Amino acid sequence: MLPRDHYLKQTFQDAVNFPDGFEKGGLSDIQARLIRKQGVLVNALTVEEVSDPTIDDLHILKVIANQSAPKSPIEQAWVKYLSIVKARQASAPAKTSKAKATKAKAAEPAAEEPKTDEPVAKATKAKPTKKPAKTD
Repeated sequence: MLPRDHYLKQTFQDAVNFPDGFEKGGLSDIQARLIRKQGVLVNALTVEEVSDPTIDDLHILKVIANQSAPKSPIEQAWVKYLSIVKARQASAPAKTSKAKATKAKAAEPAAEEPKTDEPVAKATKAKPTKKPAKTD
């Protein structure tokens, strides 16, 4: 755990969800600035890594958990940021490679063969054989 000032000194970036920047991703200039400035702190708060959270810090956690309405500009910006991220993740196609698709298809049970009245031999595990000890 580190003090909140440690997190405020760092710039928040999200190259995965906002590769062209927050402004081009749907946030206003002010919201983008707030997210860059305080996003690392908000992330640290969500994973309980801040040793000295303020009352405002604890309130943003309630906002994220939908237990309170956003009051401050950073809370409003973070809610908008999260909604954009969720919308992008929901609309993104499922990433599956051909290899995974092939494995999944191979894992499907084959059509059942017709059963006969003939007994089926059970496979048995071969027992290891011991080599005789050398005697000199």
